[in-house]
Formats: sequence, C-alpha cells, structure tokens
Amino acid sequence: MTVEEMARYLFVSQTHVQRLIERGDLSGASNDSGLFIVDDASVERFRARRELAAKEYFNSQDESNDPLGL
Repeated sequence: MTVEEMARYLFVSQTHVQRLIERGDLSGASNDSGLFIVDDASVERFRARRELAAKEYFNSQDESNDPLGL
C-alpha cells in the first residue's frame, strides 16, 4: 500500500502514517518510481495492536474508575 492508501485504510492523515514509518511501527520500501510502499504484514500487525489496545482500554473502563462526585 502507498502512504496515501495506508492513511485511508487506517483513517489517519498521511503525515501520521509517515510518523509511524519513522518510528518503526510500519515498514516498507520505495518502489522504482520513488513511492514508499508499506508492507502489508506490518499494516496488519499495527492494526491488530491498535485494536487490542482499544479493547483493553474499553474493558478497563467501569464505574469504579469514575472520579468521586460524578
């Protein structure tokens, strides 16, 4: 996937995808025309980690975590 396609797939900006690449959260390589192509496997690993983190956060939320007085 290109950076643009990746951004649409993850519902984030192209700049955010570029930051994820710089941080090493996504991997890939430039093709012959100079476009950076993100590795599909790294996309799915990132997406799975993000979904797991969201589930863990959601499951940790209950009324015992509410501040007093609310």
